[in-house]
Amino acid sequence: MAWRNCVWRERYIQKPWPRNPMTSLYRDYFYFHFTNWPTPPNRNGCYLCYQVERTQNCSPVLINKGVFENKFYPEEPRHAELCFLDWFKTQEVFLVKNMLRDEKYHVKWFMSWSPCFKCARKVVEYLQDHKHIRLSIFAARLYFSGKPEHDQGLLSLDSAGASLAIMSADDFFYCWKTFVDHQQLEFQPWKKTHKNSQYLSKQLENILKISPLFTLPPASLSAPYNSTFSIFNQKN
Repeated sequence: MAWRNCVWRERYIQKPWPRNPMTSLYRDYFYFHFTNWPTPPNRNGCYLCYQVERTQNCSPVLINKGVFENKFYPEEPRHAELCFLDWFKTQEVFLVKNMLRDEKYHVKWFMSWSPCFKCARKVVEYLQDHKHIRLSIFAARLYFSGKPEHDQGLLSLDSAGASLAIMSADDFFYCWKTFVDHQQLEFQPWKKTHKNSQYLSKQLENILKISPLFTLPPASLSAPYNSTFSIFNQKN
């Protein structure tokens, strides 16, 4: 059980994350990590809320949902997307050999950060090898937007058939109801939630218009999430 070495805001309480996946996300974690300011400070972790639907005869059935956190020291660092794939590969129910002929899976990720290029490459490889999986990614923010390698990572996901979108106000309300331990409290949106979503959506739209120009860099060159401290400075 690891404790996260983060900078905590007022009313944001450090708590243990006993396992991956968890059934729900702490309320203060959701407010802190999923805020959709384009470049907020101190968000040196990533949270991934997922749901898996089985589709048969065009009818989706929800079969699993939960929340992943990226691994921190003293564990070997690992981003939330790869934690999900590590877990997903071990679940007997999701294996092709246990599926009926016309069954497929639709995996939805609601993420506090969009995938970095290292994770994008791993996810693309997985999708290419598992044609029965359809992936939709909804991100609260764009990770290192404007860095060519991360933009290319998003392009590679799009080319591999993954659906990419910025979380809308409705998505935040949905996540609050579905993945957060809200204890009957109503979700209170951040200031400029809709405006920020529109701004980030336009950024993503522009990224996905770019023609792929180069191969993604080696995985070993990936920047960790906590490197955001050095370049992000949210203005109040």
